[in-house]
Amino acid sequence: MFKHIITVLALIMLTASTVDASIDSSIEKENFFNEDSGMSGFSKIYVDGFGVNSNGFKLILRTYERHAETSFKPFLADIEYILMAQGQVVYSKRVEQIPLSVGSEGNIILNHQGNVALEGGKNYTGMAKVYLYREGKPEYYLTTSSNFTARNDAEITEVYGDGIGASATIKSMSMVPLDAKIIFTLKQGGKIVETREIAAPSIMSNDKEKTINILWTGNLGEGTYIVSVSLNGKDLTVNYDKIFTVDKRTSAKTPEATNQSGKSGDSSYSTPGFTVIIPVLAILALVLIYKRRG
Repeated sequence: MFKHIITVLALIMLTASTVDASIDSSIEKENFFNEDSGMSGFSKIYVDGFGVNSNGFKLILRTYERHAETSFKPFLADIEYILMAQGQVVYSKRVEQIPLSVGSEGNIILNHQGNVALEGGKNYTGMAKVYLYREGKPEYYLTTSSNFTARNDAEITEVYGDGIGASATIKSMSMVPLDAKIIFTLKQGGKIVETREIAAPSIMSNDKEKTINILWTGNLGEGTYIVSVSLNGKDLTVNYDKIFTVDKRTSAKTPEATNQSGKSGDSSYSTPGFTVIIPVLAILALVLIYKRRG
């Protein structure tokens, strides 16, 4: 009887050990991307954040285990960025061999912008597929996705104003072609002096910023002014104010004024041309005297 009990206990312990080993093996297969059988090092990443909008993709990867404070060894990855609209792929780009190192905190932030024109107000799905390298070849690891509605997005980077006119520099941050208007409002002492409106340049985020110039209806008088620039479009309002001063117009100095600034008795500050006129008059006088004698 005693031998029978010992045999049963041994079988129970063996079964429990086998189950534990099976669970551990399943966890390792699910979470770890092994690169060698000795497990001396392994590659593993978590997606801590993913976002996509009209401006582009942003992917945040983590290469360490928070609760265990374990950093994984550096490795390479391919990231495939995809944009879809109504089930159709409108953009796809694979960026290869991105180095993913632990860094200072183990976080890697990847940004990507697709060079494709989007339609404002239309719904899109953005995806990022991650491939990790194993024995020199990329193997699929995971996919993350997000939905968004395409919108205009732009900013005013600089405004300039003077007594003649004003300018505004516009930079687009969206792959939706900019559809907006620019309003220049000239103010002095809290009162609106003049308002000018002009169409904004139709640019996208992969274009260079552009500067728009306007002229006031007339030259401004002396004083301090504010030019308020507003960029207005659907779901887009950006404002930028700039103060400027128009100085008093100064006339050119007259010869008399120049002479007065000189030192008393100094011939170098005499009226220009005066030293030349005296000899000419003397020559004319001699000619007249010579003719009379003749």
